Amino acid sequence: MSATPEEQGDNVTKMSKYKKPNATRKKVKFLGTKEFIDAETGEKQEMQVTDIEERDANFHKIWLGHLLETLDLIGNKKIKVAMFIMNELNKENQFIGTHRYIAENTGISLPTVTETMGVLQESNFLIKVRNGFYRANPDVLFKGGKADRMNVLLRYTNGE
Repeated sequence: MSATPEEQGDNVTKMSKYKKPNATRKKVKFLGTKEFIDAETGEKQEMQVTDIEERDANFHKIWLGHLLETLDLIGNKKIKVAMFIMNELNKENQFIGTHRYIAENTGISLPTVTETMGVLQESNFLIKVRNGFYRANPDVLFKGGKADRMNVLLRYTNGE
């Protein structure tokens, strides 16, 4: 039984009211009190000192290896192309290889590889730097530490 246009409109309205949760959470830690000197008056003042640390929040932990094994069992050829690319990324979050290279190494047809690469680019999973050279979006996938990811993310968003 399908929904009436009025019910569909209500569902769209409900969905559009959804507010995305914050991506960070602040942790405030009281460090104690400290004496400061007012630069203008020279007066000493005792003040409370706090440290505010931003932390990641509202994310899912995914054990990529297990997820990929599960997706591989499902058997979608497009998923296999994406998995191949993820496994071949270098430390700069770059994939170097042509569509033919992917097809030969995965056993997936060239038209399927070409279609999948187009979808991965449209969805901002990858950007094509030039033929045979792609960069994965570090907001979607990155292997490494936070500082390395921030460096790669900066270059990715600047189109370098």
